[in-house]
Amino acid sequence: MISGKRRRVRAIFDETFHRLARSEGDVIELLVKAVENIKPLCEVEKVKIAGTTYDVPSIVGRDRQQSLAIRWILEGAEEGRISKSTSLEKSSFEEIVDAYRQRGIAHMKRKNLHRLASVKRRFAHFRWPTRTGIKIFSWIATMWGGSIQFELQRARSNLQILSTHTTGRKKWTRIGTQLN
Repeated sequence: MISGKRRRVRAIFDETFHRLARSEGDVIELLVKAVENIKPLCEVEKVKIAGTTYDVPSIVGRDRQQSLAIRWILEGAEEGRISKSTSLEKSSFEEIVDAYRQRGIAHMKRKNLHRLASVKRRFAHFRWPTRTGIKIFSWIATMWGGSIQFELQRARSNLQILSTHTTGRKKWTRIGTQLN
């Protein structure tokens, strides 16, 4: 919404939702699934250590995942307009359907971010000593065919630092504890 054009934005989304209801059925379920498909699991942050800046993969919080997914869908709808003659209602409808089917511009942004995080995973050890608030955690990174998943789990008992590398399926696991 730029310059307070609330009515125009409302009309665009109403038309988009009507198109979704006519073609796909349940709009709410479709939107939730589309946002779930676009949510990034990890992102790359810049961390400065000893005068050198590293791109370090880190876990994305739930709220940031959702805001990034919605932002990428809207940016994909704007970029998907071939010309100004293509309506924003139609391009946003197509981008939401593409996100639901795991295609489109927003899905490519997610894929590129995960690919970058998988390339930079060798710097992941710079991230976890700086985390605060979680005393003991395990960070499991599993890479399957180019996509990388980060999962942060709270643990109640002490964990040992363990590294496992498998060359066949590219599995990488690191479990550790954060020291105060």
